[in-house]
Amino acid sequence: MGLVIMTANLHQPVSLYEFGGSEELVRRICHRFLPQFQSCKHVLDLGCGRGTFLELLKEKGIYATGVDNAQEAVDACRAKGLLTVVKDDILSFLSDKVDAYDGIFCSHVIEHLKYEDGLRLLQLCYRALRAGGTLVAVTPNCSDLQVLGEIFWLDPTHVRFYPQALLERMAALLGYERIKSGSMLGSWRAIPRRTIPLYLLRRLLLGKYYGKRNTYLVGHKPSLSVMTGNF
Repeated sequence: MGLVIMTANLHQPVSLYEFGGSEELVRRICHRFLPQFQSCKHVLDLGCGRGTFLELLKEKGIYATGVDNAQEAVDACRAKGLLTVVKDDILSFLSDKVDAYDGIFCSHVIEHLKYEDGLRLLQLCYRALRAGGTLVAVTPNCSDLQVLGEIFWLDPTHVRFYPQALLERMAALLGYERIKSGSMLGSWRAIPRRTIPLYLLRRLLLGKYYGKRNTYLVGHKPSLSVMTGNF
């Protein structure tokens, strides 16, 4: 008997957000970083996705530009009336931007890049920021065992982790100041009610190694700065 191999339709599109959580969850994560941009006049959202952070900025009266290289993301933004969205590779987009933005938000982007490109991303963000500007970067937390063992690998375009200590060092080398970083869950609403007791037990037993899926870094470009790095 011959072996019959069933093959899937390799051209069947898979949504970028199948494993990325609901928009409400993403909104709650993004909302935590709004205070970092409250005094900004123009914010750049790199890897803007469905436009969740762009919507939050718009609600606060802050002008923002979104960039994403996925047509699905751009279409989702424009369907919401978020018209200042550019379809482009983020490194290409940043290549000619100098002192252009008061703030840059870069959530779940750097883990899609190898180290050299990740460093280049932070370099280009530094150059694109005006003096005194703020960068916020968010990425999966590799100290969280659930992220390390499963969640990170659900996205086949992920390349590598960027641990908190590495992000801090990269930012410091490039000239960012007042750097702070940490890890967070994002929202208690991400936990189904019936599993909250189990979640709390695991948090008690595993401490920092469970329950905080996101690592973040906040860095500021000095008000009077000398450009660092080779551009």
